[in-house]
Formats: sequence, C-alpha cells, structure tokens
Amino acid sequence: MSRNKRQVFRQQLDVPLAARMRVVEKLSSAELEFNHKIYIHDIGLEGLGFSVDLEVPMHTDMEFAIKLNDEPFYIKGEVVWGKPNDPNDPNTRATHFFGVKFYLKTDKESSLIFQEVNRFAIKRHRRKQEIREMMKERLKKQAEG
Repeated sequence: MSRNKRQVFRQQLDVPLAARMRVVEKLSSAELEFNHKIYIHDIGLEGLGFSVDLEVPMHTDMEFAIKLNDEPFYIKGEVVWGKPNDPNDPNTRATHFFGVKFYLKTDKESSLIFQEVNRFAIKRHRRKQEIREMMKERLKKQAEG
C-alpha cells in the first residue's frame, strides 16, 4: 500500500531555507562539490521540496548539505517530480521546483532524519512564539506610552 504524502509529517517553511546540493554521478567515483544553491520549501521524514536555477531530469540522484540545527546534515535522495516555477510569482526563488524522495536504507537513518526534522520544527515553533510575545510587549508599551 503506497502512502499519501499528506500522511507523512512535512515541515512547511514560510521562509525557504537556503542549502547546498550536488548531483551524484552514478558512473563516476569523483566527488563533486556542493555547487548548487537551493531553497528548501518543505522537508519531511521521506523527502523535501526545493527550488533551484537548474533543470534536473527525473530520477537524478542528489546529495544535500543542509544546516537544520546549527550543524551540517547530509542526505541523499532521488528527484521524483519537477516543474518550472511561475516567474510572475513574487515568492519564486528560482526557475524550477523539485520533489526529492530520500534514500533511507536503515532504521538508524530514518530515526536520524526524524530527530533532525522534529528538532528543527520545535525550534521554529518556539522562535515564532518568542517573536509573538515580543510583538505583544512592544504593542503594549506603545499603547501605554
């Protein structure tokens, strides 16, 4: 039974997270640099959605260098869908948008991505709460003064 992506936890990002990506060459042992800047729009336990100024064929293998919790995090995956971005959309960060399914071969890898994404989501939620509280305080002081 295939899972609907909506059944799997995904952290939607209001502001895309900048990261680096490289294409993994299957027939080459050379390690290419993380030479493509990407913008992650959502990340979950099984994959991520990102935009980039690069046209990428379906089923291309990629590796991502992501700084989720103040430390670099490296994960590989495969492009499973893609589309051009609307250049008239003010939220467009790059020319193309892609969905990637992670290669998670062991329970340990699945557990690691779960922990990192969960920690990231908790930090973001706490930060949003802190900002709301700061704004309430400012508005209260302005109303008093």
